[in-house]
Amino acid sequence: MRVLGIVVEYNPLHYGHVHHIEESKKITGADVVIAVMSSHVVQRGEFSCVDKFTKTRWALKAGIDLVVELPGIFALQSADIFALTSIQILNALGVTDIVFGSETGELQPLRTCAEIMRTDAFDEKVRNYLAEGYSYPSSTDLALSDLTAANDHQLPNNILGIQYLQSIHKINPNIKAHVIKRVDAQYYDDVDETKKIQSASGLRKRFKAGKPIANYVPSYVAGSLSHMVDMHDFEKIILYLLRSHTQASLNSIFSFEAGLENLFLSAEEASSLENMYKHLISKRYTQSKLKRAIMHMLLDIKKTELTSFDLPYLRILGMDNKGQTYLNSIKKDLQVPLITKLKRERHPYLDIELRITRIFDLAKNTRHYLQEFDPVIIL
Repeated sequence: MRVLGIVVEYNPLHYGHVHHIEESKKITGADVVIAVMSSHVVQRGEFSCVDKFTKTRWALKAGIDLVVELPGIFALQSADIFALTSIQILNALGVTDIVFGSETGELQPLRTCAEIMRTDAFDEKVRNYLAEGYSYPSSTDLALSDLTAANDHQLPNNILGIQYLQSIHKINPNIKAHVIKRVDAQYYDDVDETKKIQSASGLRKRFKAGKPIANYVPSYVAGSLSHMVDMHDFEKIILYLLRSHTQASLNSIFSFEAGLENLFLSAEEASSLENMYKHLISKRYTQSKLKRAIMHMLLDIKKTELTSFDLPYLRILGMDNKGQTYLNSIKKDLQVPLITKLKRERHPYLDIELRITRIFDLAKNTRHYLQEFDPVIIL
């Protein structure tokens, strides 16, 4: 049986994602498709543009059979942890194949980068660049540039792809990796009205400008989009937190180490998020790193709360009949708890998940928090 796993955010789901699903099925001949999906937060350090329950329905309508939640505290991490925890979930559910998108569409160059990253020479170069004051992502990029002539490691989807390969090597080398080429629109591209497939970032930007996006997303997506959440919905709260925190209180929050708390305090008079980012970004701290730190501050995620990146549970968000049949066939053999409905006694990471949803609800005075206790979505 071929069990296909993919990692998704659907922020929002568009025709490029539909292409990914359909091509992945063709490549693998999959009998069942499992998606591990980030919930109300996304890896780059922001809230998802729509709630995870809506995204789950989109995924099922697009051809996913089983949607599994990537815990928010795992999603709000650097690419290596994001990839590692995602692959842990898919491996626990018995996937045989994983397909991810890539700017180049070639697997071997990404494998080469992953292999280089497991060498002593790479580690030494990373240490040297860190000592010069570069951020960890910049240090790894510079180290790879020194050790390979190609630039495959510098593109957003390729970066994640290399980390997926690293995680597969570490967790279960028997999982077969495949890659499909990203078509028409690249990660940061604005909308090109001559093309059907657009980037998610371009669609978010266009939607916020009040322009229609119905031509670039399936009808079930267009029909459910009345508002897109973004960080400006939380701007006043973030600026308040920036001005009210102390060095000691920031030190207790996950992500704040090596003097980052002092950098944040130096920006306490920032009058906007843009002004705040401009003050904080440096050679040592990338915008994504800073955004994740801001999210940890906003969500009040303490260092003492995030004790491990080991897989604590498998939480099912949605499934179709095929996904339900597959889940029933493997659930007796699962090595971690399976969660289809929240109970009063639950893992601490699920309490953090509920906190994330309650804060997400502030963006538009919604009550998605109550949906956390509903049964699994079945289509």
